[in-house]
Amino acid sequence: MKLSKFDIGAEIISILTKGMYQDPRDALREYIQNAVDANSKNINVKIRQNSIVVEDDGIGMNHRTLRKALRVGVSDKKPGKDVGFMGIGIYSSYHLCDTLIIYSKTNDSLPSRLQMDFQSMKRALSEQKELRLQDKLTGDELIDLQTLLEKYIDLTDEDELNNEEFPEKGTRVELLGVEPHFYKELTNFEFVSDYLKDVVPLHFDFKKFKWGREIENKITEICKEHNAKFELVDVKLQVNNKIENLFKPYYDSDFHNNKSQKPVFKELKKGDNFIGVVWGCLNSTRNKIKERKLRGFLIKKQGFAIGHRENVVKYFNSHTHFDRYIGEIIVVNTKLLPNASRDDFEFTNNRTIFYDLLANVGGEYNQKSNDFQNSTRASEKINDIAKKVKIINVEFSEYEKNAEKLVSYIVLLSDYFKDVKSIIRRNVFKEDEENKENTNNLDKSITDIINNIQNTIKKLTEEKKINKKQNQSKGQNKKIEIAKQLSSIDTSKIQEKEYDNLIELLKDLDFEFNDEIREIFNLLDELFIQQVADNKLKYYKLLDNLKDEIQNLEI
Repeated sequence: MKLSKFDIGAEIISILTKGMYQDPRDALREYIQNAVDANSKNINVKIRQNSIVVEDDGIGMNHRTLRKALRVGVSDKKPGKDVGFMGIGIYSSYHLCDTLIIYSKTNDSLPSRLQMDFQSMKRALSEQKELRLQDKLTGDELIDLQTLLEKYIDLTDEDELNNEEFPEKGTRVELLGVEPHFYKELTNFEFVSDYLKDVVPLHFDFKKFKWGREIENKITEICKEHNAKFELVDVKLQVNNKIENLFKPYYDSDFHNNKSQKPVFKELKKGDNFIGVVWGCLNSTRNKIKERKLRGFLIKKQGFAIGHRENVVKYFNSHTHFDRYIGEIIVVNTKLLPNASRDDFEFTNNRTIFYDLLANVGGEYNQKSNDFQNSTRASEKINDIAKKVKIINVEFSEYEKNAEKLVSYIVLLSDYFKDVKSIIRRNVFKEDEENKENTNNLDKSITDIINNIQNTIKKLTEEKKINKKQNQSKGQNKKIEIAKQLSSIDTSKIQEKEYDNLIELLKDLDFEFNDEIREIFNLLDELFIQQVADNKLKYYKLLDNLKDEIQNLEI
């Protein structure tokens, strides 16, 4: 069957661009992607006076290459190797501005200029649509895509420009006459910068994120071992008078106490099929990452975001542990291609392999977070028990005549002994020598104190006469020995937050509720939790236990 140019209507350009680039910032991403594909290292984005300019220092395009860039759905770029490869990106600003101008120059060519009159194209299609609504135009009379583009696109001949008009190698993209409703959004610096920080392959800010350099070096090293491409760029953003170098949006301050654990790296690999690298930094406490939008892992294909973090949670099987990490899934496999909307990968066998590997890796990150949770809880428990055992060791006297008091000590110490033995048995501190030693010291100290108290009870029962002077010396020495064992445990590490009420606790756990729900929780607090507590300390403890239980829920 033979087709002609009249079989492809001009409206297709509007349908494609509106469907693929719904967010005005998507056009910036596309032109930055083109710059990355052109091996740029430095990219400047300027938004001012109703215009947007994207400049790069890449290899540039000569007249012939710029002419090829006009093709719709046809691209010389290699899928997998280059970020953009669908042949649509150059038209991504169709709905955003009136005019698109591209200047470009290679090392060995004169500059070329491409100009697209989007305003006239949109006006022509709008007038055509109005005539259709009035039944004054038939389908056969509609303008075709080729005619529309030929009429409103101008490409200079090679001898029309000189080096003075565009002297530097690289490309400059100008978006003129930005639509007012879009321009208002794009002049919000944070609105633009937050988006670009997530979707562009930027460097870390080494001064503000202590692990940044190590992460970059490690990913580069792993990719190099597998002959894979991993590149990052410097981007400077200017919005009116505000200028800032952009970095990945990860900082030490995103973690509790401004600290994160050392990054953990996992390779996504099946046999010789290398997919990419995952890096993740776990919070320093059993809390979610402070900044909600940074919680968890973001998939990136050659540095550009694919979808959103919340799409990845299902491969980790635990929102609780997922939200305690900040990390990225760096995909560099050339056969794993993003779909048109950049929110997932095309359906291929490689996609199935990737998500299977990701589920396995997600389980490993979950386990690390779970181990850390168990370890920190156990550490807090050991410190808490040590504090109470120190008090008993100070209070207990070899000359105590109150048998009931001595028995109460035995009961308390027996409970502590069981808790400590449970921690030792579960090998919670398998890689933490300091806590392992503290736990063993505490175990021995409790045993020694119990033996001392039992001896005292035995002596009381047998009503033996004891040489006070001899036993005073002997008992005191034993107490000093136990005190030394306990001194290695730093009970100051206990940092339990004391919540004044249930609402305060729930806020700390990121629960959101309206006034009616708040009132219900206040009633539950007053009628149940507060009624169970005999005093303020017990109330704090109940809330702290409740916090632990909530954090363990898979929500």
